[in-house]
Amino acid sequence: MKKRMRKCLSLALAGVMAGMLATGCSANGQKDAASAGGNETGGTPAKENVAADKSTEGEKASGEKTKLVLWMPPFGTEESLDKEVWGEILKPFEEENNAQVSIEIIPWSNYEEKYLTGISSGQGPDVGYMYMEMINDYIKAGAIAPFDDFLTAEDRDNFYYLDKGVIDGKQYAMPIVVGSARVMFYNKAILKEAGVQSVPETWDEFKDACQKVAAIGKTPLLQQWGDKSKGAMNSIFFPYLWQAGGEIFNADGTKAEFDSEAGIKAAQFLADLRFKDGIMPESITSMSEDQVFAEFKAGNTAFVMSPTNQGAGFKEAGIDWGFFTSLKDQKMGTFASADSLVLISASKNKDLAVKMVKYMLSGPSMTKFHEMAAFPPIAKDEEYHDDPAFKAVYEDNKDALITLPAVQGSAAVYDNLYKNLQLMMLGQMTPEEALKNAADYANNTLSQNR
Repeated sequence: MKKRMRKCLSLALAGVMAGMLATGCSANGQKDAASAGGNETGGTPAKENVAADKSTEGEKASGEKTKLVLWMPPFGTEESLDKEVWGEILKPFEEENNAQVSIEIIPWSNYEEKYLTGISSGQGPDVGYMYMEMINDYIKAGAIAPFDDFLTAEDRDNFYYLDKGVIDGKQYAMPIVVGSARVMFYNKAILKEAGVQSVPETWDEFKDACQKVAAIGKTPLLQQWGDKSKGAMNSIFFPYLWQAGGEIFNADGTKAEFDSEAGIKAAQFLADLRFKDGIMPESITSMSEDQVFAEFKAGNTAFVMSPTNQGAGFKEAGIDWGFFTSLKDQKMGTFASADSLVLISASKNKDLAVKMVKYMLSGPSMTKFHEMAAFPPIAKDEEYHDDPAFKAVYEDNKDALITLPAVQGSAAVYDNLYKNLQLMMLGQMTPEEALKNAADYANNTLSQNR
């Protein structure tokens, strides 16, 4: 069902967008105020009362709040916290602009499905949060409008990462979360007990350190191969692919590249950690990301790949940790997000919607957001508030930070690749078989976008 829905995405969205523009409906399915007429029962006012009724309508229209719908994912410990934080952030905006913002926090577990069904049915937002593997599908369907005409020279000077939101030569995305780099955390006490004298830099040095940890009866490394989200690959596969010198797709996004010699080398390295070297236990095939983090907080594993914003939680758990940005085979490389706010084409209040986007991305707003979710600043008008330890990651190691490419159909490709790699880690496929199966599926999917 999911595959079929994706295949029909562009056609379905394109039809919906045309229909909504023709009927005067907004992105959230509400009727445009300018097209509303008549009395409450749908009849036409009596001729002698038309002038009075028009006057009343004008007064009502002038005082009526403009409604905007915002879709965001959860970053707090509970979804209700995110809604509360964004509600507080946007309250002054609502008052200043006589607006009413309906904020919906969408769980990560059904994030893409919510957008697909919501926008296709005309029940989408005015502004939404999307990650790169989603965006291109909606651009091709005409469901996202570019920001170019709304940006001033001052905006372009202030925001650091606008280039990451340029797709097909247009500013389709306004980055809001750039960072969340996946770095390798390590437990200093465990490494000291194991006699690991220096922080590993290469794959061989890492394997040697892990074997020393295993020799004292401790778990060297845990990975979340049982996690439901394909986003787990941002920590457990893509960094190793890039470190081996590989890429996910070719330059124009028309062919899979992860089944290359470098890709097979990366997959074999991970499989060896599980089956040959005894560095990762069998339990990883059923572990979620939260379970992996819990094990590190409990002091039960020496290494874990994690977003930088988990550092505070590890510290609160009493772990004396260190970290390094990336291992190296052919080069350094690790995942960093470039998630963005997008403007939905069907929005009937684009000027105000863009004004809200700029308000959300302003320094004061981002400062409040980053109190809940620790990320580095996205613009000059905000100071750095995250753990100072990670500042060097984004300043000195920025060349090692890699974002996922905006390739149409890539979400389905990632989902299939993850399933094949999971079978590999269960011992049911070789690295070559897993990557070939996934590449065959990917190339067939990508060929349909040409």
